[in-house]
Amino acid sequence: MMEWGIALNLREPVSEIIEKSMIADKGKIETIWITDFPATRLSPVLASAVAERTEKSRIGIGLLSPLIYSSSHIIQMMTTLIETYGERFDLLIGPGDRTRLKEIGVSYGDVSTIVTRIRDSVTSIRESLLEYNDCKVFVGAQGSKMIEASTCSDGVLLNYSDSEMIEWAITTLGKRPQGFKIGIFSPSLIGSSKKCDEYFGIKASAAIVALGLNPSILRRFGLKDKLQPAIDKMKENGLTQDLVEMIDQEILDRFSLCGDIEANIDQLENYKQMGVDMVVYGPPQGASLIGVKQLVNAIGRR
Repeated sequence: MMEWGIALNLREPVSEIIEKSMIADKGKIETIWITDFPATRLSPVLASAVAERTEKSRIGIGLLSPLIYSSSHIIQMMTTLIETYGERFDLLIGPGDRTRLKEIGVSYGDVSTIVTRIRDSVTSIRESLLEYNDCKVFVGAQGSKMIEASTCSDGVLLNYSDSEMIEWAITTLGKRPQGFKIGIFSPSLIGSSKKCDEYFGIKASAAIVALGLNPSILRRFGLKDKLQPAIDKMKENGLTQDLVEMIDQEILDRFSLCGDIEANIDQLENYKQMGVDMVVYGPPQGASLIGVKQLVNAIGRR
């Protein structure tokens, strides 16, 4: 059976995040992911608060970027969590969104070596955590090189929801190692009564993913020319509502899971047939209590 997860960001009050975690835990969501944004709360600290109030769900940390945290720092944080609360923690590693990193003065550096640097960090972290048999280390990936490099980990989480892109990514991955998992970590808003094109939160989240894709990926799927005006505008003014509205809804739909519960259950069956093992519903799904409850409701109907 496919695994379900939900991502909770760090911007809400801690009490609200814990309440949402408890709802997810009781609602049989397999993994609660505590996301990490530059210059906000430290996600492992919040994960400890969530661990104290939940019982069944696993807790995922990340995406954590080795460009912000050293491998030794990440290992220390994960070791402390596991030894304090038990082997119920997983980890997601990746470079992170280049635009958001730039906002806090962090650069990718030599882009030609970024995949090698991430792979080396993942390998080091995973080897150090091997004594904990139930701690999985995942890689967040979009482009072909990072997807191929993810075989050094326990699985890959893809940052898009479009079936054509996922099928390409799985083909690019090739033969997966034993126990290796393929997941989707996508902007999401399912179960809402609002139409996807009426809710700015899901459109903005999808736009961030689309505009941050490697140019080679955009060209492969015929999106480079269509998105270039928005990419140029973002370089000048950042992500604005006017910029998001420039992007065709059909494009945004390729980078998000949105709509009624029934349609998404059908989509999940399609993913399962393709070889996808897990789906993590990213922001804005977990940004509100109702969003978490809607996902729990969807799980009850699958």
